[in-house]
Amino acid sequence: MSSYSGPPGPPPAQPPQQPPRPKRTLIRLAIVSFVLGLAVSSIFIWRLVQNIPGEPAAIADGPVRLQRDGLTVFASSPVPTNFCTAKDEHGADIPLQAPKRSEKWPAATHTYYVVAHSTAKIPPQTVTVTCTDATQRTYYVGQRHTMGTYLTPALTAVGTFALFFIIGIALIIADTMKRKRTTQPHPYPPRPTT
Repeated sequence: MSSYSGPPGPPPAQPPQQPPRPKRTLIRLAIVSFVLGLAVSSIFIWRLVQNIPGEPAAIADGPVRLQRDGLTVFASSPVPTNFCTAKDEHGADIPLQAPKRSEKWPAATHTYYVVAHSTAKIPPQTVTVTCTDATQRTYYVGQRHTMGTYLTPALTAVGTFALFFIIGIALIIADTMKRKRTTQPHPYPPRPTT
């Protein structure tokens, strides 16, 4: 016995084909740009932290050993003129120059007022500083403190991060525009080919 169920029906409907998802290469590059910006900026921040000098030593304690290039003479209160001279470990004079504007350095225990900086980057060594001031000011000597010591690594860190951040944002915008172009229907029907 055979049973006839009628003519075969249409094949089952296939779900509409989804276009392949576009690769998110630009987004991945943007993330890499952000991470790279953080990594490079952290190197400059580390250099900034390494450049922060320790508290200066009182010159009354005798010769002072400098660990880095250059020296700065400080006082416990503002000084109208430079009363100090400095000599290196061989007894040669170290030229000193008063700052062009008032400088002070607030540290953990005191606020130090800059009297003079060495004009040249003298190498790390033991120096002797003498100050001939009739007041009761205390004088100190320490590593060279200038705005460049802090400003250069800080601005480089900010600039590097900003550059990589801008690159990352540009890549995200480019990826968004690219995805919009691929998902928008074409405004004109395709031309028939003959």
